[in-house]
Amino acid sequence: MNGLPGPEIKRPPRRLVLCCDGSWQSSNHGEKNIASNIAKLSRAIGNYGLGPNGEIIQQIVYYDAGVGTGTSATSTTGKVMAGIQKRWEGGFGRGLEENVCEGYNFIVNNWLPGDEIYIFGFSRGAYTARALAGMICNMGICFPDMMDDWWAMYEVYKTRKEIKKEEKPMPPTNEWKGTFHAITTSGAYAQPKVEFKDHFWQNVPIEVVGVFDTVGALGMPNNNWVDFSDFNEAEYGFHDTNVHPQIKYAFHALALDEHRKAFEPTLWHLPKENDKTKLFQCWFPGYHINVGGGSDHTAQHYGDLESMASLSLAWMIDQVRRWTSLEFEDYALKRLYYNYVCTIFDLSRRSFKLGDSRRHYNFGPTDKEDAIGVADPENPTAYGGWGMGYRPDSLEGLMKMAGSEVRTPGQYKPKKKDDGLVASQPGETNTHEYIHPVVAYALGQAYQDANGKTALRYEPSALDGFERVKDPVDPYKPNDVRIGIFWRKEVDADEPEPSSYAKKGWDYAKSFIWTPEPTKKNFIYIREMPLWWDRRDNYMNERDYIRADWLAFKAPKLGFDHSVEKDVAAYLETIQDSEVTPREEQLLEFLQEAADKTYSSIWKEKSLTYTLRGRPSPGLEQQKSERMQQTGERTRQFLADLDEDKI
Repeated sequence: MNGLPGPEIKRPPRRLVLCCDGSWQSSNHGEKNIASNIAKLSRAIGNYGLGPNGEIIQQIVYYDAGVGTGTSATSTTGKVMAGIQKRWEGGFGRGLEENVCEGYNFIVNNWLPGDEIYIFGFSRGAYTARALAGMICNMGICFPDMMDDWWAMYEVYKTRKEIKKEEKPMPPTNEWKGTFHAITTSGAYAQPKVEFKDHFWQNVPIEVVGVFDTVGALGMPNNNWVDFSDFNEAEYGFHDTNVHPQIKYAFHALALDEHRKAFEPTLWHLPKENDKTKLFQCWFPGYHINVGGGSDHTAQHYGDLESMASLSLAWMIDQVRRWTSLEFEDYALKRLYYNYVCTIFDLSRRSFKLGDSRRHYNFGPTDKEDAIGVADPENPTAYGGWGMGYRPDSLEGLMKMAGSEVRTPGQYKPKKKDDGLVASQPGETNTHEYIHPVVAYALGQAYQDANGKTALRYEPSALDGFERVKDPVDPYKPNDVRIGIFWRKEVDADEPEPSSYAKKGWDYAKSFIWTPEPTKKNFIYIREMPLWWDRRDNYMNERDYIRADWLAFKAPKLGFDHSVEKDVAAYLETIQDSEVTPREEQLLEFLQEAADKTYSSIWKEKSLTYTLRGRPSPGLEQQKSERMQQTGERTRQFLADLDEDKI
């Protein structure tokens, strides 16, 4: 402490958690916003957890706002210029490198051997998280005293593949290549007169990289007219966003319905030789913002009010709790669950405005004013069950100019065929994709009968040609045995590319002489994501989010107009009360606890989520209650069928 030698004191291990938000997403800059899943996740992690022997382990969370979120301007002119800069940075990913370096600096200043690293991100923040993980895996973690020359190390890191604009990036390497020289430095772990490369902790494991809908991050966005992939790859391809063997678990929530060309997903491709990493990539209904959370529409009481984002967040938290030691604060999980219950109940009491093609709700500007518009009798409720609400199409405004491209689950191939970490040969990778069972719920006959002719109907173009099957037998590969529920689609079989220009020319010439053979076919299979089974230590899991559909009537209702509570109470007197299981009783107690604490801690006059509930949406009250009751019964039956592997 004072520079004099003394006994060595070893600190206990820590868990370092980095949360990288998406473009234009910031929950720490003092501006009005709806928190993204990354912001919510960062606030749900406990300050400490327990180790394998019951010892207390400190958990340190670092939250980094997304690109394009600067707020320093105060004058009118400055705000205009700042707005332009935000759009430039967010649209082209400018500032992402800075975020990667900031995250690395946090790790350098806090990590010691024995510590665990967890990295999470959304959108371009997901790309940031993956690039940061790649940097740690490829470079290692340097000693803090070396950060004085970080700029020089970063230049070496960026040029380690000798990328030129006219060339494809070379395969990434785990070997740190720099100009080595003997140095003398100070620091707890620095040794005198050793080489530059020996001041790095190598082979550092990463517990988790968890991301929401990764999109390409840097450079010019792709569009219908120009594909900038090669240009962007040459300019920024030094970032390694692949899943490295040093990453123990990789979780990826993907948006099934996003179709903006500029928002193409960046899936992980796990090499077959990597048997160290457990990879889960799961498709959810909704657009990009519906999976990552933080939609501006929610602040306007428009759209699904984060209901689907709540499900993808619950999925991510379940994966982390199931597979790792990272611990979440109990009250934070209860509060997230309570907010979800209130959200779906709020949606169930909303009617769409009659004659409004954009599907706005009929509600008053404040809780003191009458609703604007008449309730549409064909759309009496805005909630369809298990997080399903109305989601406005993301392809609007200037995004229409860039074009549309439907996503293709199970059919993404590595773009870098010469990338050694991705694949040495085509077909030598696996994306480990899953489709979340909420998709089956929304496409099921019961849901379609109830909502197929309303604004809540669900028709995902990305699943055209897919069918949901149990224990499928492949007609093209009868020896392949698959047990469980899958989604499958018949596609053209992958054919090996011709080995030379001469072979290509000969194949082309043959097409004029002989009738070409029929196109070979095969099936692609995507497993349905299994839900984590109930345990005493995993309350507020995904199954409990399903149970919210039939617990919402009985849960405490904080912030709603008195007329809503009165209508619901009157309706409940007319129906037979359903039996409540011990777990459901416990959930209702948790909901009451969260309601009591939320009421005492929330700033009711300013909170966006709280004040929106107070705006009544009058009309069709009886229908709304009946539909919510039917929704709970339908969801309960689906969960029972799911547990019995019925389709």
